[in-house]
Amino acid sequence: MSLLKKTKTCGFFSTMVYILLSCEVYAQNYNNQALEEVARTYIADLTATKPDSKLQISAIPLDARLPTRYCEQPIDISTNASPPFNRQVTVQLKCDDLSGWTQYVHIRVEELFPVIVSNSIISKGELLTEEHLKLEYRAKHFVRASYIDDKTLLIGSRSKRTLREGMPIGMHQICMVCKGDIINIYAKTATLTIKTTGIAMQDGNIGEQIQVKNQKSGKILSARVKDVDSVEVNI
Repeated sequence: MSLLKKTKTCGFFSTMVYILLSCEVYAQNYNNQALEEVARTYIADLTATKPDSKLQISAIPLDARLPTRYCEQPIDISTNASPPFNRQVTVQLKCDDLSGWTQYVHIRVEELFPVIVSNSIISKGELLTEEHLKLEYRAKHFVRASYIDDKTLLIGSRSKRTLREGMPIGMHQICMVCKGDIINIYAKTATLTIKTTGIAMQDGNIGEQIQVKNQKSGKILSARVKDVDSVEVNI
């Protein structure tokens, strides 16, 4: 055999070995769980998180009757959607080897926001303590603007209704100053602050204007709720 033929033969076998080794490197079986995880990770990598929320990204399970797939090269992953994604995104997984298969996986994207919920049943009129409260993350479409994410705002307030365990707590469900409460009234001027006591004539929360009665003078005043059991009037 001539040197040229030997060189060509060696080159041919080298190429075949390279191809076969390449196939071995990339060849992989994909069951349903593997396909779901590939799609889920793809969307997770494209999704930006916000400092005040968490993301919960999960795959809708594929039909259990689907067989395990095999692909001799890396599968192509794509979606027609662009971030920020809606609550559901479809991901296409495509194998371009000789078997040539395509699988679509639906991914659910939930943005979760912090909210304070009741740690146990809270009775109407019960004074809220730290033991009554815990922080949980709930889906965006279940979180109302009136819900609270800071426990310190609730401690010392009272429930206006019975709250079930795990129920998100909003301003409309509590009063920081409740009708009939003995409260501190702070009267402010540019240079000094005067403190006296009074009786709340209405329920109120931080920033709300309510009617209060000065215990000493009997005068009815309009005051702004400052915090738990405290209101403020401007002189």
